[in-house]
Amino acid sequence: MKTILLFTAINTCVFGQTIALFQPSSPGIGPFPTDALTTVNTSQMTGRQINLPMPDGCATSPDLTVCQNTILLNQLDGFSINARTNVCFSAAIDPNTLKGGIWYIALDSVQVQVPINQVLYDPSSRCAFFKPDRVLDQQSRYLLVTSSGVRDGDGHAVQADSSFKMCIAERKSDYCAALAQALQTPEALLGGAWGNRVVAASVFTTMSATTWLEQARRFVDSHQPPVVLPAGNTSSFSLADLKSFTYTPEDRKSPQTQVDIPLNVLSNVDRVMFGFYLSPNFLSVSGPLAGSIPATPTNEPIASPTPVPGVPQGIPAGYQPVSFHVFLPPASKLPGNGHGFPVAIYGHGIGDNQFGAPTYMASTLAERGLATIAIEISGHGFGPGGTVQLTSKDGHVSSVSTPGRGIALSPDGPIGPTDGCILPGPLAIRDCVRQTAIDLFALVQTIRETNGLGVNLDPDRIYYLGQSLGSIYGTLTHAVEQGIRAAVLDGDGGPISDEARLAIAYRQLGDAYLGSNNPVLLNVPPAQPQPYFRDRFNDNYAFRDAPVVINEVPGALDIKAAFETAEWLNVPGDPLSFAAHLKSKPLADMAPKQTMFQFGYGDLEVPTPMNSRVIQAANAVFSSWYFRFDRAAALHPELLGVTYAGVGFPILPHRILSNPTIFDPALAAETTIALAEQKQVASYFAADGKSNPDPNQFLEGGPYSGVRLFEVPWQLPTSLNYLQIAP
Repeated sequence: MKTILLFTAINTCVFGQTIALFQPSSPGIGPFPTDALTTVNTSQMTGRQINLPMPDGCATSPDLTVCQNTILLNQLDGFSINARTNVCFSAAIDPNTLKGGIWYIALDSVQVQVPINQVLYDPSSRCAFFKPDRVLDQQSRYLLVTSSGVRDGDGHAVQADSSFKMCIAERKSDYCAALAQALQTPEALLGGAWGNRVVAASVFTTMSATTWLEQARRFVDSHQPPVVLPAGNTSSFSLADLKSFTYTPEDRKSPQTQVDIPLNVLSNVDRVMFGFYLSPNFLSVSGPLAGSIPATPTNEPIASPTPVPGVPQGIPAGYQPVSFHVFLPPASKLPGNGHGFPVAIYGHGIGDNQFGAPTYMASTLAERGLATIAIEISGHGFGPGGTVQLTSKDGHVSSVSTPGRGIALSPDGPIGPTDGCILPGPLAIRDCVRQTAIDLFALVQTIRETNGLGVNLDPDRIYYLGQSLGSIYGTLTHAVEQGIRAAVLDGDGGPISDEARLAIAYRQLGDAYLGSNNPVLLNVPPAQPQPYFRDRFNDNYAFRDAPVVINEVPGALDIKAAFETAEWLNVPGDPLSFAAHLKSKPLADMAPKQTMFQFGYGDLEVPTPMNSRVIQAANAVFSSWYFRFDRAAALHPELLGVTYAGVGFPILPHRILSNPTIFDPALAAETTIALAEQKQVASYFAADGKSNPDPNQFLEGGPYSGVRLFEVPWQLPTSLNYLQIAP
């Protein structure tokens, strides 16, 4: 670093000019990203593989986190489609000229310019950090241009580095030849002749984002066993005959926790049926990366499913039984066309289970003739000993097996509600999300191949409803699975790593990630919490569409780099990677998918900037509905404190759609809003996703009559707007 600073000081002193530095072999100087940091590899779909230099110290201290992360990044076939980009200069520049002076150009399709956004300038290093204004296309080449529109502190145009000029003129390397060729882009796109305008540039290739999951879906399509297994001696029950319905998860506590499922919230449901279907397991079950999906070259077949210990005999190798239950409407709701019930798969949120939120939605769906199915997703539902006890009105007790898929983190320790889903380190929930998408592929195929699971479901009218984490893995599922006709994604958002940076509810995950880093990256002493974020780090986050952020926070750049590494590694399991493929850019063999988004003002768990980013990527503003929680809370302040046992923070607006409090007689103000959202979903599915029902119509006659609590967000919100927690 001292050598670089000495060189830049001499360059500036001798020539009296501010230089846009050009050191493509140095990720910290850049311009970055760059294909100069890749190698040719025909086993990858892009023909390239990342080849970042190992950081200093890795030879003697390979356990440094940055060393391990570099090994993981070097398995990828390109750069992030939401890449952190940096450009550095020899002297101070005017930060306000960065947005107009730097842009991306797509090289493999229509040569459109992509502006930069989320800009941070660090005066100490004289480097600018930013993101593309839109998510870039996967498996594509881009030209990053720094122009003379960037000005120094005196208003003079920034000049080209001599090494950049030499690279372009002499073309001695394959990279320089490719860069020179890319700079022949028509001058209309560059704003002038490149020799006069461009002062620095790089060419880079984006990675395969959806390829692995597409291959996994094709595997399921070809290999899915058409099997439904019973969950007990009796697996189907009439709710009218039941006195109680109790779920007992295996959480290794004493006494065991029991959860009574309130029958009164299932008033429109006729029957409940339990069972198992089979799903291939692609998660590793041992080793240092247990719980993750091993990387394979993207131009080669994916690895075969991994056998799961403890699977009963007779189950094909690599498959596991997945517990599910179905809430069925009465027979009088069957369509008159002779088909079975249309069915909505409910994807629940993080820490929930198949008997949580789906229970509180099923009655509204059943009223419109829709069955509701929920599964035990990867890393959830506690341990494998879970059961449900159903007591009939005549006192007969039946027990069905509903095993969880949590994994004990220590041999004799408890199994928590998310154990086995959230991995330590940068991979976090990436592969829990991908495995769950595979489980849903397998469920759809099983419905289609077993006459609707044997309970009269219409295999041609399968819908999806995801809430929170359920919307995250639901985005992946809906974009890749042909058999889902329409979906509602409630509380969806990306990139996933921003949840640990922005969400009040999950900033502690960011604390844990940075605190486990070697060396530790926490930069806020416990006695000096930041406003809102009462935790241990401050990365000086740059929000979309905001003015350039000037970094004055010690340690912020290292924290930012750690989160950006996690985001890059999570691309194959991030909803932001799949959102564009819902409608605008369908994947191979896929038609545009009907999709509705629901999100809310002041979300503590998936903040509105994340919601907006996915909706923007999906080009779905016109099919999105924004719940104005601020308006509801102004009329009913009691909504600000709504929560329930085991949560520890306010749950609204994030969990307004379906949660145990929505039928609390003391919370009529919440019930009205929840039922409006639920009726919107039911109407959307009943119309086969071909309508866009206004949820405000379902508020009439209640405490919000005449108030529009829901609106189409013509201007997507890009800043945090928390109401529930004072600064």
